[in-house]
Amino acid sequence: MQLNYFETMDKPKFYLTTPIYYANSRPHVGSAYTTIVCDVLARYKRMCGYDVAYLTGTDEHGVNIERAAEKLNVTPRELVDRNQKIFRELWSLLGIRYTHFIRTTSAEHATAVQKLVRRTLRNSPDAIYKRKYEGRYCIYDNLYVSDTSEPADCPTCGRPAELVSEENYFFRLSAYQDRLLELYAKHPHFVQPQFRFNEVKAFVESGLKDVSISRKSIKWGVPWPDDPDHVSTSGTTRSPVT
Repeated sequence: MQLNYFETMDKPKFYLTTPIYYANSRPHVGSAYTTIVCDVLARYKRMCGYDVAYLTGTDEHGVNIERAAEKLNVTPRELVDRNQKIFRELWSLLGIRYTHFIRTTSAEHATAVQKLVRRTLRNSPDAIYKRKYEGRYCIYDNLYVSDTSEPADCPTCGRPAELVSEENYFFRLSAYQDRLLELYAKHPHFVQPQFRFNEVKAFVESGLKDVSISRKSIKWGVPWPDDPDHVSTSGTTRSPVT
């Protein structure tokens, strides 16, 4: 669950989002918990007079979707169409009052991802680069576990991570470490809620690593701009690696 808010001269505004839930299976108690918590916060802010934007949705790309669909002998599109409907029906049953439901397979989302990549490359040509990656990857948590070929278990789910060797696009997150620390020093209230400030600062101080933002070995994703061999997993690739 992520929170952020900002003020305008007209009316106070409040924005929050749940995780976008993996659509390779049905929702579970954790899905319901985070969505209900966000709904409580959204209702409270509405009562306080805020204009609330409350986003939730489904993450419908990645290798876990491909494999789940193959096991069920359906296409990835059929699987995510079926499961996102279950999420919507559950939120309706629970009385969740979200304002936006995002699907990463929507045309609007694909356009936004491609525009963001192109804008980043136009404004900061060195921010995204391509190189070969070899290491251990957990498909269940979409997590890069290590950058070596040595066997390793996923720290999140405990399952053995798979060996992946492919060429990926990376976002040069490491280049922004000093800038972020300078921002935190000048504007300590930038991180909200405030009690997370030390945790966020310590994480950045420990060293930021570049993040893989594309996959070549899978086809179920947002097509990478001007490079049809790659797809952006648009949020499903997590944990930076060097």
